[in-house]
Amino acid sequence: MKNPFIERLWISREARLAIVVAILSAAGSVACASGEWKAGIAILGVAVAMVAAFWFAVVRPAQIPRDAVVIVRLAGPIEEDVSRSPLDRLMRRGAQSLDHLRYVFESAAIDDDVRAIVVEIAQFGAGLATAHEIHRLLRAAQAGGKRVIALLRGDSAGLREYLVAAGAGEIVANPDTMLTMLGVATGGVFLKSALDKLKIQAQTLQWKEYKGAAETFGRDTMSLAVRESMEAIVADWEKILIETIASARKLTAQRARELIAAGFVSAKFAVENHLIDREGYIEDIRAEFDPEAKRKVFVGMARYRRHAVFTRERGRRARIALVHASGPVISGEAPATGEFISGVATAAQIDRASRDERVSAIVFRVNSPGGSAVGSDLVWRAVREAQGRGKPVVVSMGDVAGSGGYYVAAGADAIVAEPATITGSIGVVYAKFNLGNLLNELGVHFDFVKSAPISDAMSMARAMTDGELAQLNETIGHLYAAFTAKVAQGRRLSPEQTEAVAKGRIWSGLAAKERGLIDEVGGLSTAVAIARERAHIAEHQRHQLVTYRAERRWLELRPGSSDASTPWAIAAAAGALGIPTRWAPAMLEMLVRGGVMLLCPFIEL
Repeated sequence: MKNPFIERLWISREARLAIVVAILSAAGSVACASGEWKAGIAILGVAVAMVAAFWFAVVRPAQIPRDAVVIVRLAGPIEEDVSRSPLDRLMRRGAQSLDHLRYVFESAAIDDDVRAIVVEIAQFGAGLATAHEIHRLLRAAQAGGKRVIALLRGDSAGLREYLVAAGAGEIVANPDTMLTMLGVATGGVFLKSALDKLKIQAQTLQWKEYKGAAETFGRDTMSLAVRESMEAIVADWEKILIETIASARKLTAQRARELIAAGFVSAKFAVENHLIDREGYIEDIRAEFDPEAKRKVFVGMARYRRHAVFTRERGRRARIALVHASGPVISGEAPATGEFISGVATAAQIDRASRDERVSAIVFRVNSPGGSAVGSDLVWRAVREAQGRGKPVVVSMGDVAGSGGYYVAAGADAIVAEPATITGSIGVVYAKFNLGNLLNELGVHFDFVKSAPISDAMSMARAMTDGELAQLNETIGHLYAAFTAKVAQGRRLSPEQTEAVAKGRIWSGLAAKERGLIDEVGGLSTAVAIARERAHIAEHQRHQLVTYRAERRWLELRPGSSDASTPWAIAAAAGALGIPTRWAPAMLEMLVRGGVMLLCPFIEL
């Protein structure tokens, strides 16, 4: 039971340190006055050491110069949340965290000590929705009165990199950087003919016609239904790019449409057509802010984050829990590498947050193409139980929240998605591979003793019969019905309305909003604002966003979720299939194993 007085009492770190130092100083002085010089000096020495340690470990690293210029580098993979063990951190494993980027940009936008933000952009690994969110963060900082400069410094910059840069007030590009303005395209790999040549038979079932995740193995081209949904996604993505870039660069919609499909263009062409402001180098930008080259004005992202945490995270505040779920959903043994959502572990994180009396609401960040039906259901149930304990749950969707990724979100109090988020794909897919003919060619033979004709139905040595497939299809239909019923209940839709937006179809965030699959279009900040409202946190009261992660051992040797930990063969297969490298181990394991999956096709710009 909480003590109301203790709850109202808040003492800063400095005050607590001052109290302890005052007590030690008094004790040391008394000891010296009593003739106990050694003990007195030792106690006083401890007091001085505590003050010095606090200064050098906490205060000094958090100091930045006035009129600081914050330098942020965007390159390589950008992950939702980089949770690393101490050993990972010592080995400098892991990728850049989108959480940290949000915090730095939002803090710098309102920090009187920050004069400007410079963002160096090379090729980075993130989807269109993530790029759009970072774009808005930069525009918000610019609207807050900060000078924001984006530098395109990679060998090439595609539309995602350019979309981020367009959020800045000024865009500079290295003279040799090529802009690849290729418009929007998406698709997939189709392996049926290749599997036929290898004498591998893929048996697939899908509920329903738009559920195209298994078409990779069962077809040589897209089905008409999947093509219809892909064309709608491409049209929405093009609309988002045109409207955002036209607004940011003060272009007409028609001119923006032409420029995002201009092809392979030089920095010189980009200047002439107002895509960027000038050619230049990071040294030119540094010289503008620091003519004497003392370099004291520039502050890196890590250092600025320490400063922001030190100056902003003070006082008694309402607590909002943040739980991340990123990657394919699994229910059993975790893959050795890569990023995934463990149904058991994620449910436990939500449960822990919901049982914490200090937590007023839960923001559940989902970035997942789906996966295990059982794993997804465990998370869905944890969300409902959290609500039963009086904790509102608001979902914020990242680049993709499809199939099982939508299942885990369907029961939340509110759902927020980016305009470009791939969402929906409410359906079920099944895949099984018959390797019998290939293995026979290689001289590998199987022989079984069975209690019933169906006993070896799951064996890779034979295909399922028509009767077995029909029975399995009926069972999958029950799973589809359970999925759609949960969506109807959570989204307050009639069965007819739910079926109209289900059938395995994917939607953009824009289309999902129109059809009632989400509540608001926006990013994590929008989800937090809704969580505050649902938790009845007063407008004047500040909050703290606390991440609840799965517990890990201090010296856990399991690699982090960086791409560097993924074997090259898996990384190559991921590139061919259009799967993010950090998700590849879990997704490829699911596809090879086969079975019932709540999986949507992952498509990217």
